[in-house]
Amino acid sequence: MKKITVKDILEKVPCPEWTEERLQENIGKGKTLLEILDLSGVEPKDKVWCVTRFLDDKTNRAFAIWCVRQCESKVKEVTAYINVIERYYNGKATKEELQKADDGAGWSVDEAAYLLAHGSAYWSVDEAAERKKQLAYLRKVVKECNDTKEANQ
Repeated sequence: MKKITVKDILEKVPCPEWTEERLQENIGKGKTLLEILDLSGVEPKDKVWCVTRFLDDKTNRAFAIWCVRQCESKVKEVTAYINVIERYYNGKATKEELQKADDGAGWSVDEAAYLLAHGSAYWSVDEAAERKKQLAYLRKVVKECNDTKEANQ
């Protein structure tokens, strides 16, 4: 498994409080993504930020969709929009279908629910239980990515 170094993280431009010295204290000579997820003394939101910077686009999109699905909505247009987003990124929906679902969600719900449909991995990070679920899901995804890479070698 590839080790992520302080230099790698700094290239992704973390928040200002993540100085080179602070990163060095936590990362040392490098850590795998799973080791980063298991760091103690690091906020879950910071772990999520870091790990998602090193995952491929498809995995990040799957994670974002999973996060949005954790925020339940009883508004059928929002649920439909999320379904279309997922189908679109799996190559099973067109841009036109995506735009139509976006328009439907935007016009039928209030602004907060509309933003939920546009949500990202960070929206549900604020709650402790959600943080634990996200970290567990990311661990699973990272392990699957590693298993797939090792099987293909």
